[in-house]
Amino acid sequence: MVSLNSSNWTRLSLAIAAGVTLVSGTVSCKKSETPAKDAVTPAAAATPVAPAAAATGEAPAEVRKMLGRWLRSDGTYVLELRSADRSGVVQAGYFNPKSINVSRAIWMRSAEGLQVVVELNDVGYPGATYVLSHDVKNDTLVGKYNQPQMGQSFDVDFVRQAKQP
Repeated sequence: MVSLNSSNWTRLSLAIAAGVTLVSGTVSCKKSETPAKDAVTPAAAATPVAPAAAATGEAPAEVRKMLGRWLRSDGTYVLELRSADRSGVVQAGYFNPKSINVSRAIWMRSAEGLQVVVELNDVGYPGATYVLSHDVKNDTLVGKYNQPQMGQSFDVDFVRQAKQP
């Protein structure tokens, strides 16, 4: 059973607006301050957690495999997934090439499997969202980019960038 207060509704509406169907689980919330332009703001998600991850506060291993710096294959857009925890919080950055404000980022289990949802909120990007799944075999992130200001949605994929020394 998911308990929904006003804060939870906001997070759930992000997932629904992004076209994600949530599977059973609980919604947890963390209150966030209004971020500075270059700040990264976490958000919470609905997802059951493996017992080992719950004990340590870490996200499950499959979520941690999605962390890293990703380059969109059709341009200079970079998505950086820095960290994640068991509650669904993801620390993320987005660059084109300058920093674009990430208003929230979450990971969750959906009918399509494990996904990360990143919402942008900046000039030219109001409410734009990525809904991405990790293709482990090819080590890519694949999914949709939704641009509500333009009323458009695009299939996108990101390739992992090599770690810099």
